[in-house]
Amino acid sequence: MKTFRPALLSVWVLAACSGQAPPTDPVSASPLRPASADFTITMLDRCEPESFNAAVGPGTCVGDGKVTFDAFIAELVKKQTHHQWRNQPTQVALKSERPINVVNMGGETHTFTAVAEFGGGFLPDLNNLSGNPVPAPECLDFGTIQFLPAKSVTPLTGLTEGTHLFMCCIHPWMRTTAEVHR
Repeated sequence: MKTFRPALLSVWVLAACSGQAPPTDPVSASPLRPASADFTITMLDRCEPESFNAAVGPGTCVGDGKVTFDAFIAELVKKQTHHQWRNQPTQVALKSERPINVVNMGGETHTFTAVAEFGGGFLPDLNNLSGNPVPAPECLDFGTIQFLPAKSVTPLTGLTEGTHLFMCCIHPWMRTTAEVHR
């Protein structure tokens, strides 16, 4: 399925052009298990390195998953989502002062981007396959998107009271809604 390669390779080009570190650089040091007092939102995927790296480019997948690139695309075509690529939890209620960590336990780079409304990401092919043809505007602002490399922990701070929507701008079906209260 080579038609997806150019679009998916744009993740690496866009990250480099945004002035951010390439997605394979660690965001923070391990361990991946944050302190128990912190609330954790986990990003998951099960990419199989050989097929993903062959289809998209070297270093795309550094995990040990079993889902091949072709199986990934086939499930997207059939269901407009892939059950192994997800955020956990998808909905959360928490207090505004509670520490939060976003943990990427997967083998691919993801983003955890605040958006006004859920939509597509910055890869048109994955947007179309997931039924999200219109990108969320925040996913097109490469100066503010933070790429979360595989096996990294990123703190999330400063959430005000209210409803906050977060999504992966690469895999737009990966979403979390956070209700923040006092």
